[in-house]
This record gives sequence, structure tokens and C-alpha cells, in this order.
Amino acid sequence: MDRKGIIAVSLAIAVLIGWTIWNSQEMARVAAEQAKVKAVAAAEVAGQPKPADPATPASAPAEPAPAVPAVPAVANEPEKREEIATSSVKYTFTNLGGGIATAELQKHEAERGQRMTLNEFGSIPIGAVTDLAGVGATAPFAVTVESGSVTFDRTDARQLQLTKKFTPPTSTDLAHDYIVALEVTFTNHGTQPLALPGYFIHTGSTAPVHQHDQATYTGFMQAGGKFIDPTYFNAGWFQAERPVFTFTHEGIAWAGVANQYFTTLVTPSFPTPEAATPKARGHAVWARRLVIPDAAWQTSGRSIEGGSGPRYGVEGALGMPALTLEPGQSFTQSFRIFVGPREFDRLRLMPDAQEEIMDFGIFGLVSKTLLKSMNWLKSMLGSYALAIIVLTLIIKSLLWPMQNKSTQSMKRMQLLQPKMTELREKYKDDPTRMNTEVMKLYKDYGVNPLSGCLPMLVQIPIFFGFFTMLGKAVELRNSKFLWVHDLSLPDTIFRLPSVGWPVNILPLVMAGTMLWQMAISPKSGDPMQQRIMMFMPLIFIAFCYNYASALALYWTVQNLFSVAQLYATRNQAAPTLLKVAAPPKRK
Repeated sequence: MDRKGIIAVSLAIAVLIGWTIWNSQEMARVAAEQAKVKAVAAAEVAGQPKPADPATPASAPAEPAPAVPAVPAVANEPEKREEIATSSVKYTFTNLGGGIATAELQKHEAERGQRMTLNEFGSIPIGAVTDLAGVGATAPFAVTVESGSVTFDRTDARQLQLTKKFTPPTSTDLAHDYIVALEVTFTNHGTQPLALPGYFIHTGSTAPVHQHDQATYTGFMQAGGKFIDPTYFNAGWFQAERPVFTFTHEGIAWAGVANQYFTTLVTPSFPTPEAATPKARGHAVWARRLVIPDAAWQTSGRSIEGGSGPRYGVEGALGMPALTLEPGQSFTQSFRIFVGPREFDRLRLMPDAQEEIMDFGIFGLVSKTLLKSMNWLKSMLGSYALAIIVLTLIIKSLLWPMQNKSTQSMKRMQLLQPKMTELREKYKDDPTRMNTEVMKLYKDYGVNPLSGCLPMLVQIPIFFGFFTMLGKAVELRNSKFLWVHDLSLPDTIFRLPSVGWPVNILPLVMAGTMLWQMAISPKSGDPMQQRIMMFMPLIFIAFCYNYASALALYWTVQNLFSVAQLYATRNQAAPTLLKVAAPPKRK
């Protein structure tokens, strides 16, 4: 029994290590795609036709309507850029595609003191409108700038005029800052009715913030859907590589791309709540992966310290429903485009649950509670490090009664150790009888063998709530603590020269405090449980080593608090070991 348990735990750790190695190899496998992406990008710059999408979105029409000649491609159309800056964002608009080429966040730094820029590596502007997703997204528009807004205008061979007016925000309050108002107007200047099978409005692209960001931080999501990260497009054991992600459903409220800390969200808006029917909202979504070459990554001012390799971004689009325009008729659809930090308090003020883009997972309620509490404590203390420490102390204080009761139960199990040793020796050749007698011994003396694990089990949702929350809390960026320069990143002090492995101090301190706590804790009478607990420091290092150092700070503080608690209660009167009175027999 004991040997099987040790083997099971060892296999679990081996699987964890094996997955890490496999993930690194999988990322390296696609390095060859960089050359392909460079060739496609070069072809687009040269005005050559872009390769067709391998998959047509589900909402694409079965037949073209109406039958008119295609608009000829305009080769080498000069790009015209216009800038409008607010106190929070500098928006750069482009006439090629008629949208936001980049958005430079004035209050958020990237690496080396540069401003964080969104849609930096994408080829499709934010707010580009096309018949098919990803196709013809860089067509030229006439551009007009006036009164703090930018208007793009274009008429195609169908005599369909497309007018887009972007108006950046004038207010910097929590509910309006970072939100660009967009009006899209279709006008039929032809002599025949014009049936549009639908259109796509693009979210632009997202890219990792740092060189070694987890792949699952970057991706695409629509309202009520799952977060589609770059690994979705990988070939697997039972599937081929996916070139695009498509999904069709009536009533999609919003769609967007996001990385670890920033997001771009496109939301259709309506003059009244009654007008926001499912039929009027989005009907489809589309996303695809893009590869960011080393040259583009370095040109942006980002570091490739610790080794180069493929980096993935994701770009997407929201498909809107079909419409029919009579000659001379116009139709206008409004949108709200959020381009800014992934802040929960800001996103939850939006009307359609846009805070879902945080993707907190199954421990979402815990993560949201911890995030709100951490932000409130920071407003009181002025430091996120102090806020995490105080929040940890509050949680541990609330769990003190349970921890104290668990400690007393473990001490009682220590007193049972001689009797258990006798039983194991007596029935060493009969494991089934031995287990039966051991459980009977627990029952006779009213001892729960799992009581020592109960505080740990209670803290698991809290740990994973912190794990998810701290990995996505943009508020932690550039927050310092002692030698830690940024609580949102690992506290790497240097990398080993030959292999490039990071040396992170705080996770090692955390493991040391766990060993200290285990050394002074009363020993459980169950050897199997003791052996499992010995693996815990390794498991926690695996979780925390390359993660936000704020997580290791939290677990280190809670370990130190537990150590202090054990020292404070070690002088309590020793528990007595008495048999529990047997229940009266039924007559």
C-alpha cells in the first residue's frame, strides 16, 4: 500500500516534468513557421495577393450577391497615418483598412521604459470591416480628421459606400476611459437592392507581453465562450493542425483578444436595450494564430534574454448579421472598442459581462474576492506587497481555529504511534487485516487520520484563486518588494550562462519555509501521508518557480505564519488519549 502510494506520487511529478519538457519542444517545433510568416508579410507589403484562408467562416455566403466585378487590388497604395492622443492612449489610425493601426498606452510601460503598444505585430487594423474575416482587411480608404474624430470612407464596385467614424474618449473616468466609439455606415448608391450576407469587424491582434509568457495568457474570446489560446491551433494526437477558429451562434454580445494584462474588445452597441436583440448582435467569430519573428520582437524593444524561439499572437473578428439595402438606403451600426488594461473593476462596469475576458476559471469567485480585497488593501497601505502580506495574515487568522484543531488531532495521532506500530508488526503478512485493525484503532480513539490534511485542502481553492488572479492582475505590474523588481514576474536575479535557466530566489525561500513548517509539525501516524507531504515543496516549486513572484510571496508569508502558530501552540497541554465510548446497542 505504502509503496503504491509513493509510486503514484512519483508518477504525478514525472508527468508534470514531462509535460513541461514536451511543451518546450512543441514550441520549438514550429520555429520553421517564422519564415513562412515573413514571406506572407512581405507579399502583403509588396501589394501581392494574400494566400486564401484555408477555411471559410461558417457565416460566409454560399453564393456571391450580387454578381458584380471584384474591386481591383490597389498596388503600392501609400499609407497615411493620423494620430489622436488622450491622457491614457495615443491612437494611430491608418487609411489601409481604415482603422486603429496601434494603440500606445500612456500609463503602462513595456520593456526598457517604452510604452505598451497594442496591435503592434498585427497586419489588420482594429475596426477593419470586411465581407470575409481576414480577407481584404487592408483596402485603402479616404481619411478625414476633424473635431477629435477620424472618418474613413470608401465605395466599392458594388456602389456600396462604407463610412467609419472613430471617436476616442474625452473622459478619463473608470467607465469611459480607453473606449473608442465607432459608427459603421453602409450606403447603397446603386440602382438595385443590395443583399449583404454579413460582415466582420476585426479586433486587431494581441501578442505576449514578455518573452517567456505562458501560451495560455494570449488568445481570443467571445461572450460566453472559451478562451482560445495559441495552443488550440496545434496539431494533436487525434487532429490535424487548425488554421483558424470559427464559431457561429446568434446573439454574441462581444469578442476580443487579450494577453496577460491587456485586451481589445469589440462590442456592438444599441440606442436602447430593446434594440439589442440576439438577431441584432454578433452571429459568428473568427480567430487565427500569427507568429512573431525575432526581428520584429527585438525591433519593438523587447528582450529575447534566455533564448529566442517562436512567439505566438492571435488576431480575431466578430461577424455581424446580414442586411439588405434598397437603392439610396443607409444602415448604421455602432460599436464600442475597448483598448486598454485588463482591469476587473473597469471591465465589470461594461454592460455585457466583459469581465469574463479575465478568464479566472473554476475558482473565479475566489479570484475576484481576492482581487477586490488586494486592491482595497493597497489603497489603504500604498503597496501591493504589503497588501498581499496583510491579506495573507487575514486569511490565516480566519483559518487559525481549524489549523489549531488539526494540530491537536495530529498530536493525538502521535500518541497512537506505538499501538499502530504493534498492529503493523502483528499483521505484516496480512495487509488487509492490518488496515482493518488500524481503522478500528482510529475509530476507538476518535482520531481522524485526514485531519492533518484538512487545512491544506481548505487552502487549495485559495491557492489556485491566488494563482489565477495574480497571473492576470495588471495592477501588480512594476510593483517592487525588496529585491523583487516586478511582483507580476518571477524574481530572476540572473540566468545560468551555459543553459540560460533562471535563478529565482523567492520560490526557493518558499520551499525552505515549507520544510521548516513540516519539520516542527506533529508527525502523523500514517507513514503514507508523511511521504506524500514530503513531495509538497517540489510540487509548489513547480507551480511558483516561473510564475508571478507575488504568488511565492503569498505562500511564503502563510508558511511563516503557520510556523509562528506552531511555536505559539507547542506549549499547550498535551492531549489525552482516551477511548471513545461505544454507542449504546439497539434493543
